[in-house]
Amino acid sequence: MKTLRLATSEIARHSRPLNRLAVIFLLIVPTLYGALYLWSNWDPYGDLDQVPVAVVNEDEAVTVEGTEIAAGDELVDKMLEEPVFGWQVTDAKDAADGLENGRYYITITIPQDFSANLASGADGTPERATIDMRRNDANGFVVGIMAETVQKQLHDQVNSAATTAYFESVYGSLATLRDGIGQAQDGAHDLADGLGDAKSGSAELADGLVTAADGAQELSAGSQQVAGGTQQIADVINPIANDLVPALPQITKDAEELSSAADELSGLVSAGANSLDSRVETVDAAIAKIAEDHPDVADSQAYQDLAAAADALAGRTSEIASTTSDIHDSADRVHSSAQAAVTAVPDIQVKIREAQSDVNTLNDGAHQVSAGLAELAPRLGDARDGASELAGGLKDAATGSNDLADGLDEIIAQVPALDRDTREANAQILGDPTDVNLEVDNPAHVYGRGLAPFFFAISLWVFGIVVFLVLRPISGRALASQANSLRVLLSGWLPVAGIGLAGAYLLYAVSWLGLGLDPVHPGMSLLVITLTVLLFTLIAHAARTGLGLVGSAVLLVLLMLQLTSSAGIYPMETLPAPLKAIHPYLPMTYVIDALRITFSGGSSAKLAGDLTVLALFAAAVFALAFWVVRRKRTWSLLSVHPPLAE
Repeated sequence: MKTLRLATSEIARHSRPLNRLAVIFLLIVPTLYGALYLWSNWDPYGDLDQVPVAVVNEDEAVTVEGTEIAAGDELVDKMLEEPVFGWQVTDAKDAADGLENGRYYITITIPQDFSANLASGADGTPERATIDMRRNDANGFVVGIMAETVQKQLHDQVNSAATTAYFESVYGSLATLRDGIGQAQDGAHDLADGLGDAKSGSAELADGLVTAADGAQELSAGSQQVAGGTQQIADVINPIANDLVPALPQITKDAEELSSAADELSGLVSAGANSLDSRVETVDAAIAKIAEDHPDVADSQAYQDLAAAADALAGRTSEIASTTSDIHDSADRVHSSAQAAVTAVPDIQVKIREAQSDVNTLNDGAHQVSAGLAELAPRLGDARDGASELAGGLKDAATGSNDLADGLDEIIAQVPALDRDTREANAQILGDPTDVNLEVDNPAHVYGRGLAPFFFAISLWVFGIVVFLVLRPISGRALASQANSLRVLLSGWLPVAGIGLAGAYLLYAVSWLGLGLDPVHPGMSLLVITLTVLLFTLIAHAARTGLGLVGSAVLLVLLMLQLTSSAGIYPMETLPAPLKAIHPYLPMTYVIDALRITFSGGSSAKLAGDLTVLALFAAAVFALAFWVVRRKRTWSLLSVHPPLAE
């Protein structure tokens, strides 16, 4: 308990208001430091749209198949619609000047051939378009890191606009393809119309032919006459054939028997005629014998009549014998012919049956033809009309197909033929149509070198706080001496400044030789460091001289404010509004800026401005310190017994 009372008594002894404020200040130091620093760096990427970045559009629009492609304008519009940074559209001169003097952190240039390269994809030989970015590490290294962090987003944004422009160029080329397709479409319509007419005509033709098949009976006027004639022939032939063919064998048999009988009869007659002739001759001879033997009889009338009759009979018998011989010869011939006829009868029967069958087949065909023609004839007109429409439709179809072929030829001519390697190369370009080229002015190269100005400034300010833990800002003897106030001021400040310069030069040497700081302007860097030490030690001396221990607290608060407001890490534009407002009025702002230029390179005019501001700060603080020393030399009870003793 005693230990606790002793511990609390140290706090309880600060009973005066100012003492209590000091204790409260100590209480809020962690919060003040941590909260301010977190506040300043809470969401720097959320305010990137406040970081000024110059956009220079030098793109020249191109015309592809009657369509104007202005990809640069489209990209700028896209960037302004979705601001990754605080885009400032300007010209090349202003962008370069602003980048050098810190008005812009980055410049983005869209080159003249941006649209031309994107439009090149329309002819099958795409070129990757480029975007040129430039940053200046003299304006801050971390902003470049931030740019790289959002580079993918920026690249996607560029690609989006670039792809839009590319497809506009493609669609411009498609206008030609559309014309060809339009021609093909017209041809296709003509073809469709022609085929429609052909379909209609063929339907009518089919209907006419079907109707002709159904109504063939109406066309049989002429064919019926043919059928009638063949029917009459069949009516005559069929009965004859039916009667004759079965009777032929009997007829030939009877003819053969008849010829045999005639032959036999003629033979008998011939034989009889010969016998009769011989007998007549015998009678003649007997009559002659009578006349010879009985001359008296020869003179008788009766004998003469008998002799005359015998002579006449002899003549007749000669004729009969001659005729009978002829009949016998004819009978022989008839008999031979009858025998030949008997032999030919089977063949004759077959031929008659075949002839009958042919006549009947002809008759049936004639009737069928007659029936078909009866239906066909009236419908041939319909078929003819349909065939005419079909011919006309096919003519239109031919015209349409020619137009279609011409249109397709034009389309094919517009479609490039690419080999596999070319297709793959084009696909890669079209898949990522842009390159973002980043150039860095006065590069810091590494993170530590980029942050060195910030940490140099912090270390030199911290020295001003720490130094008075060992040294007094000014001695009481000096204040009480007869020396003038300037000498008193210098006697108290110069030791602090001397140690500070020695420490700063040691930091500079270690950073250069040990870490590889390698400043671009070593001499100017040394000048800036020297001026900074003089300024910061003057500020610390004035604060401690005028306020005592409270001055150390003030210096700590100023350190916190400068850490969060000097834009040593992130751009000033990303700071909260109150910190942004005090940014121009803090010396560390100009120290960091000057060291960036001397370490990494940059605008000499800007460096001169920074040095001028720091010199003015130093002059003002020196005047303030002089005033404080003069005032301190006026003694009072409060100065003898300060409320917060060391």
